[in-house]
Amino acid sequence: MRVALITDDTYPYVPGGVGDWCHRLLHGLDRHAFEVVALHAGRREPAYTVPAGTPTHPVPERPPAPAGRAARNRHRRAATAAAVLLCRGVLAGGDQGATLFAEGLRRLAELARGGTIPMYGVPLADVLLDAWQAARGAVATEPPLPRLSVRDARTAAELLEYAVRPLAVRLPAVDLAHAVSAGRPLLVALAAQWQAGTPFLLTEHGTYLRTDSGPFMLRFYRALARLGYAEAALVATASRFHQRWQLRNGADPAKIVVVPGGVEPLRYAPLETEPPSPTVVWVGNIAPHKDLHTLIRAFRRIREAVPHAGLRLVGPATDAGYAQTCRRLVDRLRLGGTVEFAGPAPTSRHAYATGQVAALSSVAEGTPDTLIEAMLCARPTVSTDVGAVAEAVGDTGLVVPPADPVAFATACVELLADPVRRRELGGAGRARALRHFTVDPMRRAYDHLYRDAVAS
Repeated sequence: MRVALITDDTYPYVPGGVGDWCHRLLHGLDRHAFEVVALHAGRREPAYTVPAGTPTHPVPERPPAPAGRAARNRHRRAATAAAVLLCRGVLAGGDQGATLFAEGLRRLAELARGGTIPMYGVPLADVLLDAWQAARGAVATEPPLPRLSVRDARTAAELLEYAVRPLAVRLPAVDLAHAVSAGRPLLVALAAQWQAGTPFLLTEHGTYLRTDSGPFMLRFYRALARLGYAEAALVATASRFHQRWQLRNGADPAKIVVVPGGVEPLRYAPLETEPPSPTVVWVGNIAPHKDLHTLIRAFRRIREAVPHAGLRLVGPATDAGYAQTCRRLVDRLRLGGTVEFAGPAPTSRHAYATGQVAALSSVAEGTPDTLIEAMLCARPTVSTDVGAVAEAVGDTGLVVPPADPVAFATACVELLADPVRRRELGGAGRARALRHFTVDPMRRAYDHLYRDAVAS
């Protein structure tokens, strides 16, 4: 069986991210002949290592325009008509909207069949403004549409034109396509199914909804996910939390399979000792959704109860501006010398070895690998109740509401003051992670899913 693994490399590779997951999957399914199709932003290879001999197909960001003036004019007219259907479908919602959206996207995929840019020459901002006005004048939508300015329409048009470019990607001849998200990889898989009859498996690690992209693109990605659920042979999700979201958005329950992400347990042996000083360790990529502001505010309260406590923040600053706000907050709260921005560590195990309690303060997550890694290291955890965090932790760690520094501090102080409970929770967390979140069961599950998707 030949499988095309379709990945999106337009964002930097980060440990624990989708690229890391692809690396773990590829290196454990040697029986399959993989072809890696990597949507990229300037790089020539996937952002993660692939097994030796695995063919890779890096795909450039911008496909070419149609050749010849007459061809470009024909393309422009047809693409504009398709864009009208797509935009009206995005904004209409319901069954009628889904039908319009699918038809518009199919037409764009057909126009891009020769590898040309799908929306070449389309006056997309005007199309979007017309569709927006029509939707506001029709039956009320949920949520209601705000006013759309010309500037906002131009921004949304740029984002949409960029978003649909993967429709021009041609897959190699394979038995199955595997889209690793419901974003850009899904567009490649849809085009391959419509044009060559290639079935596809869709994996979602979390909800592909960029709330910072504006109301139109939020609706676009929701419509795209729903279409993916309808067209996919099977849909795999990493958690029951996200499975519930898929069901609410129209996925067929018979198609959905929950396959938790797997971590290599041999890399995360249990930590038998802990440092003598009371230390809270956070591991991750410094970015706004990690909500380090809440953790830092909680730490000021921790210091009031545990005067010699320390906080270590371990990981790269993927958002330099946000990292600077965190440093300024540390200074404003007079926590200098007690909060360490440690930068990246060789592995998260090295980081967790320097603390007594592992913290996760995010306001948005799927099933974070750093949490599973802390559990495998037998470190007790304090986490926020977001995404699939509570589902992953079960009763082996403390889970508190997000954006609540008082609750977070109380939980950390409780564990810092009780070494016996730390050991008990750490051991229970490791046992739970070994039971549910290791890489070999994940690979076996995908081995079966590939065969079932082709057979269906």
